[in-house]
Amino acid sequence: MIHLDTDSDDPAPAEYAARLAAAAQLAGAAADKYGEGDVVRAAEALVARLLGKERAVLFATGTLANLLALDRLCPRFARRVLVHPDSHVLADTGDGAASVMGLTLVAVEPAGPGYTAEATRAAIRASRIGRVRQGIGAIVVETPVRRRFNELFPVATMDGAVAAARAEGVATHLDGARLPVAAQAAGRGIAEFCAPFDSVYLSLWKVLGLPFGAALAGSAAMLADIEHDRRRHGGALPQLWPLAAMVLARLEAAFAQWPEVFARLARFRDAMARDARFVLAPIGAEPGNTLWLEASGADPVALRAAARARGLVLPEPQGTRFPVRANASWLAIDPEDMAARLGAALR
Repeated sequence: MIHLDTDSDDPAPAEYAARLAAAAQLAGAAADKYGEGDVVRAAEALVARLLGKERAVLFATGTLANLLALDRLCPRFARRVLVHPDSHVLADTGDGAASVMGLTLVAVEPAGPGYTAEATRAAIRASRIGRVRQGIGAIVVETPVRRRFNELFPVATMDGAVAAARAEGVATHLDGARLPVAAQAAGRGIAEFCAPFDSVYLSLWKVLGLPFGAALAGSAAMLADIEHDRRRHGGALPQLWPLAAMVLARLEAAFAQWPEVFARLARFRDAMARDARFVLAPIGAEPGNTLWLEASGADPVALRAAARARGLVLPEPQGTRFPVRANASWLAIDPEDMAARLGAALR
């Protein structure tokens, strides 16, 4: 099946098992024990190198990676974290920052999917004027924003907000769940995109088609002994080698495929534009891996079923239109063929 409903590589269980069997050859004869082992160290070193950071650590979940990063970045008298109102950390972690880490999330005044340098400075300075010291210790940048159908934080605005935080002595954290999408859209290499941030979370299941997995990268000092915190919060797995082996086998190639994914999205957009029955529109001000697709006068539920019968998985419709996402599965089909199948589904 060709997926238009996700930006991750989601293989069927049998395909995942085959990938893991091939990658297992890189794990060596001995499995790790709670992350202690050569294969895990090699995978973490690879992630650190690709993200341009001193060190990286593997995690079972991105939620824990994000929360531990913010806990490490925020000193005692700056336990507030500036976030976008639609951010994953604010909206999808069940108040974990407050209940688990003792952090207070502060929603910044938004500017679409991002926030400006001016809003960043204003929020940071406002946090310092209380009678009791409790400033903002870190800001979180999430791009693309999942809750906005992968709308991108405009890169110039993002650069300004990050620079403003750093000028105020506030740490910066990148929620890079979809890091290769953000870097490709910005026209930057992965390490270049990560460079302004003190810490970076990378989703490995989205990038590699795994059932689970994340990595947290930053300085060696920031990540010192974080394995103990990982275990303290219930995030230690008896063996991490399946995750580590897949990182070693597939991560570099997974990053490298995104220029071609974007190229195929452009060709698909051109092919669909020749069919007057369909209307395409961008999602957000800056082009990413998503677009709105609408078929004039069509029943979106019926169109979705007909497309699936032709090997195309459309997302849940939002009213009369679909938030289509390009991903690695698009590399298995010519964009002209994909457009033709949609046209046939509409008929």
